[in-house]
Amino acid sequence: MNTSHAPLEAAQRESDLSLARLIIVSNREPYEHRLVKNHLIWERTSGGLVSALDPMMRRLGGTWIAWGSGKADRDVVDQDMTVEVPPDAPTYRLRRVWLESGEIKGGYQGYANQVLWPLCHLTLDRVDYRKLYWHAYQAMNARFAEVVLGELQMKPGFVWVHDFHLALLPGMVKASLPKQPVAMFWHIPWPGPDAFRILPERREVLESLLTCDLLMFQTQSFLHCFVECAKEFLGADLHADDGHLEYKGHATRVVSRPISIGFQTWSERAQSPQVTRSMDVLRNLHVFQPEVRIGLGVDRLDYTKGLLKRLWAIDAFFQQFPQYRGRFTFIQIAVPTRGDVEAYRRYRELIRETVNDINMRYSSISNPGSSHASRWRPVEFREGRIGLDTLAAYYRMADLALVSSVYDGMNLVAKEYVASQVDEKGVLLVSHMAGAAEEMTDALVINPYDPEGVAESIRQALEMPLQERRERMHRMRSYLAAHDIRAWADECLRDAGILPPHDSPSFE
Repeated sequence: MNTSHAPLEAAQRESDLSLARLIIVSNREPYEHRLVKNHLIWERTSGGLVSALDPMMRRLGGTWIAWGSGKADRDVVDQDMTVEVPPDAPTYRLRRVWLESGEIKGGYQGYANQVLWPLCHLTLDRVDYRKLYWHAYQAMNARFAEVVLGELQMKPGFVWVHDFHLALLPGMVKASLPKQPVAMFWHIPWPGPDAFRILPERREVLESLLTCDLLMFQTQSFLHCFVECAKEFLGADLHADDGHLEYKGHATRVVSRPISIGFQTWSERAQSPQVTRSMDVLRNLHVFQPEVRIGLGVDRLDYTKGLLKRLWAIDAFFQQFPQYRGRFTFIQIAVPTRGDVEAYRRYRELIRETVNDINMRYSSISNPGSSHASRWRPVEFREGRIGLDTLAAYYRMADLALVSSVYDGMNLVAKEYVASQVDEKGVLLVSHMAGAAEEMTDALVINPYDPEGVAESIRQALEMPLQERRERMHRMRSYLAAHDIRAWADECLRDAGILPPHDSPSFE
């Protein structure tokens, strides 16, 4: 790794210049390229991180450094491994990092997704630790560090690192450039000391994060857990009056900044003619009788989303309240993820089996043998990716949305549902283990480990008076309109000193 950065260190002394350019670093890239029938195509990647940061980068410009995971990503970059994005209307640079197969398998799939992910989501029985994963994770972070340092040598900027894949990156950058401004946003939960002590490399991870100048978490609860870990395992001192942790003479400011969505974009999309038409198509696809009420779940096929427990709750609902058989259908949108990890493949099969079992026991056919015959199934399971207009149609038509994560940093599905509820008739049910529960205070808060309790909450949502539903939804929509993704980005950038103080206008 090249550590000769004399020109950069000279530029760093001019602090205003060092903040003039934003450099985002994440594992996931915002756009990827691939070949389809020998035609080069591009598409925007999915996920909350990209949804949050891409609009900000379009607005402010700068450079986004990420793993080039698309099959044709190499075909479109220049000699600096960069491409201007969005491809149809470029506003910022995407600089791609190329990972070796061992780094992908051991660092990304192994340490990040089979160690840190289940550990931070408190699914400890799923932690699959291997020492070779740690070495691959170090190598993966070092490869990112080399690219970041090379980018800084070309032109100074403020480095903003995102998420658990790159926990070692801040320390590596600071080791070469101690004065380089670095911030980190930790998108997933942070566990308390009792769980975090399981990680053999807990000190190394904590020490890297405490080289940051600014460290951000989704909620105050996760921030508190991190502080407790830093104090217990490193002996770091917390200066509560100004929200700083001090370790080895360096002060790290720690803040909670709940991530959000583009409220206006979702709200306007939900009212569009194409979404209105899609609602009729989807209702006819899943539910034949117009009086049937609809529940909705939208999740990646990830065990942290609590899909299996949710299905148990649906089963309990039809057992406890048989009067809703034939009158309520739950639609589950399941988006494939991490299909190369065996634990996820097994989980997907178990979900499919459970859906089939529930449907076999409760499904019915009305008016059999006649021209008016129609079927009813308690669970409609749709696996695969869907377009945003289709998703908005599902959100708008659903009488209730069920978010039953066993642990979640935020869960933007809860916010997307609220933003799409332009008729203000739906009810949000959200797990108290999801960060969204701390903000969506007019939702019905559920315990995903209590299927009978969740079943009762579903009944409560279905029988809630229309006026109460509208009042609750209106308050949540008003909150989201004021705390949208633009407000989140601006607050983060003010924390970093990139934007002026709060009473100044944000960038247009």
